[in-house]
Amino acid sequence: MVGVDATQVKPNAPSTPDRQGAPALEKGLDVLEALAAEPEGIAQKTLAGRIGRSVGAIFRVLGVLERRGYVARGPAGGYGLTLKLFELAHRHPRARRLQLVALPIMQELAERIGQSCYLGVANAERILVVAQAEPHGPVAFAMRLGAHFPFRATDIAARILVAFAHEPRRSERLRALLAPGEEHREAELRKRLDAVARDGHEIAPSPLAAGVTNVGAPVFDRHGRVTAALIVSILAGTDAARTELADLVPLVETAARHISTAIGAPAAWW
Repeated sequence: MVGVDATQVKPNAPSTPDRQGAPALEKGLDVLEALAAEPEGIAQKTLAGRIGRSVGAIFRVLGVLERRGYVARGPAGGYGLTLKLFELAHRHPRARRLQLVALPIMQELAERIGQSCYLGVANAERILVVAQAEPHGPVAFAMRLGAHFPFRATDIAARILVAFAHEPRRSERLRALLAPGEEHREAELRKRLDAVARDGHEIAPSPLAAGVTNVGAPVFDRHGRVTAALIVSILAGTDAARTELADLVPLVETAARHISTAIGAPAAWW
């Protein structure tokens, strides 16, 4: 194999003076739990009101959490959780269950087409590989689990996550795809993403390796929000590379749909 490195939760009630504990820690947990219920992010003032604290009381907490990579500010200035908690959870054996939902489907796809595949999710300003599967054949192009890449228009997973996002999140993320100095490309990029959303998939050469073509499709959560991108990397010279892409795309889309269903996406969504 060729490897490449690369139910809403309401916060607990704020601490009361007679409660024993660590007030600073409890403030941090209040913030994390509140942000977990706000997938689109939330303004600092609104967050303070949500957990019953003053803006000043959570200012330093947010600063520490941001510095340590647990929260990040979006283009509009709101705070949201990164996937650092998810990454930490994957160091614990129980976290393997999170991958068990997608891995059987991904492994079946990898074996069927003889190529590797991976799930990419947005993690602050990067794309993180949270699951991957490889065929048992001797040759394939594989992404390393835990690899991460800049959240830019050059990355197929990033394009898929933006193409299928709902407004106004879609427009915010679209601008985040553009590197400094590329603002003039926004209209062109929007047109491309509209085509991806219309087609239900994306096909593009890999920017990481010559001779590799990526085919990707969106994975949706139980709320109908795009939550991941399933990407198959087709290595030139292999049997899959000699197969018509028109025959491979439905297999990738079907696998993405099965993963979506397994994590709770309503059948009516399809």
